Amino acid sequence: MRALRPLTAAIVVALCLCIPAQAEVSEQGNLITTFQSELAPKTLPRDKPAPVSVSVAGDFETRAHALLPQLRTISVAINSAGILDDAGLPTCRVSAIQPATEGNAKALCHRAIVGSGHVTVGVRLDNQPPFEVKANLLAFNGPVENGHKLILAQVYSKNPPGAFVLTFKLTHRSGLFGTVMSTKLPRLAQGWAYLSHFDMKLDRQYTYRGKAHSYISAACAAPAGFPGAVFPLAKASYGFAGGRHLTTTIVRSCRVGG
Repeated sequence: MRALRPLTAAIVVALCLCIPAQAEVSEQGNLITTFQSELAPKTLPRDKPAPVSVSVAGDFETRAHALLPQLRTISVAINSAGILDDAGLPTCRVSAIQPATEGNAKALCHRAIVGSGHVTVGVRLDNQPPFEVKANLLAFNGPVENGHKLILAQVYSKNPPGAFVLTFKLTHRSGLFGTVMSTKLPRLAQGWAYLSHFDMKLDRQYTYRGKAHSYISAACAAPAGFPGAVFPLAKASYGFAGGRHLTTTIVRSCRVGG
């Protein structure tokens, strides 16, 4: 996978690096979205990328007990200071994990796992009262399709049993946010699934041809003499049925270390 463009001037140098790990909240009418993103570890080399994990999470609710509109699209843009690397990492295809239980997906594609998380789904079916399902999420290194690298996120619930796959397409671009992960709610889920929460952590280290690799790496690119930096880590955009869109950005800090 191509490297994200190094970030220099876009990073804001800070004398105080005590940026609290707070979520960002956006509102539109009675719709409220919350976005959270973290980079770990926060202490990184200045000039040499080191293995990191990146986590993203979103929550969706409404005021005054209004019905939550269906979340149709998720787009998460990651700061250009990172490097994504899947050299030698096996891939998994949708046909191997859908339809499949979480256990079967792991058995078939365990070498392609690059992350995990959770999803909460409100289920609305005809002739039934609505109910909520909490499901696990497994992220797999996907193939390249139509020139775009894919991350396949299997959403699986044991009770009641069910699964669908969120296919994240990776798009590379210039600027502050170098890689965008975007997905659409699959058509088979649009008739019943209303997401109220998702979280996903990308974190995979492996060895290929005797060399250590990390799915995501980053450096703390603060100028010489400064102990660290504050920078925009990620930007999330959500699209809902009916045409509403909300966008929010998370700012985080890093420290220069060994």
